[in-house]
Amino acid sequence: MRKKTLLAAAFLFLFGSTVAFASTDYGTTSANFLKIPVAPVPAGMGQAYTAMYGTDSVLYNPGALAIMNYSSISGAHEQYFSDMTQEYLAANMRFKFGTVAVMYNSFSSGKFQGYAQGDVPTGNIEAKFSAMSVTFAKSWPYFPEDKGKIDPMPTTPYWTRMEQVEDFRPKTYRFSVGATVKRVTEDLYESKASAMGFDAGALLVLPRHWQIGAAALNYGGKIKHYRDSFSLPSELRLGAAKDFHTKNDVMVFVFDVDGVKYKDSDYFLVAGMEANIAKVFQIRAGYSTQKDVLSNVSVGAGLSLDIFGEDGFFNGARIDYAFADYGDFGATHRIGFQVVW
Repeated sequence: MRKKTLLAAAFLFLFGSTVAFASTDYGTTSANFLKIPVAPVPAGMGQAYTAMYGTDSVLYNPGALAIMNYSSISGAHEQYFSDMTQEYLAANMRFKFGTVAVMYNSFSSGKFQGYAQGDVPTGNIEAKFSAMSVTFAKSWPYFPEDKGKIDPMPTTPYWTRMEQVEDFRPKTYRFSVGATVKRVTEDLYESKASAMGFDAGALLVLPRHWQIGAAALNYGGKIKHYRDSFSLPSELRLGAAKDFHTKNDVMVFVFDVDGVKYKDSDYFLVAGMEANIAKVFQIRAGYSTQKDVLSNVSVGAGLSLDIFGEDGFFNGARIDYAFADYGDFGATHRIGFQVVW
């Protein structure tokens, strides 16, 4: 039990609130659970997702959401040691005036033994963190009649049952922007506080499936516990993505490279790769150059469920998994799903 408690405390020290234990002698930001990858698709790619597009873009680049002509839902569960868990659910809806998305992300430390000064047990304690957000995104040029169809200009998506746009469309560019308003809450032992945060992002799609994305995340207010206030973990991201196809699209490879700057860390690079095999199986890998993190390497896999049926409300469904080894903390597992219509 004591080892379990120490590991839990160390994990919160690295990823949790800067004041999780009423201490102010480390860290410069709060709500650092926002840095933890939770969606398995970007997690498997090392969080190299700024220039990609999908429902999970709500976490990395809100502007990329408008590239999709269809609506979708993405959810995930993440399991750590010591009963620590993270839950995530996001949905985006395509309207004539643009794309609207909502997101919920929560992290729970689970209950563990707390200790006061002098190594005196204080009983079980628990820390909970959450973020709720609303996003609006808009793309140009915009063709209302394309709703529910796949635009062939961006990188090729997974979905095989959705109709592809066949009418002539300008193939010079696609450009989208988006903004997010979020409420971030920390519910710590005997203290609860919240702050408003804001995200903004843009995605440029060029011929031959080249994509360039940029985003600014988690800017806004400060979370105050007791007498101390700490800013949200603001983040700047810039990335580029490109896919490559084999003959008859038997395999499609997508690569993304991002430059990332957190407020409380130096610049670092993340690179991710996904191989889509026969539009059924996906294999992912990612690498980060960030120093002093628990894991620099991640891997993942996915399975498209389109082949198992053609009727119904949804035009596509899939399940995904991501794995990362955190050394003494053990392995972490993320499993998620996506549906589109």
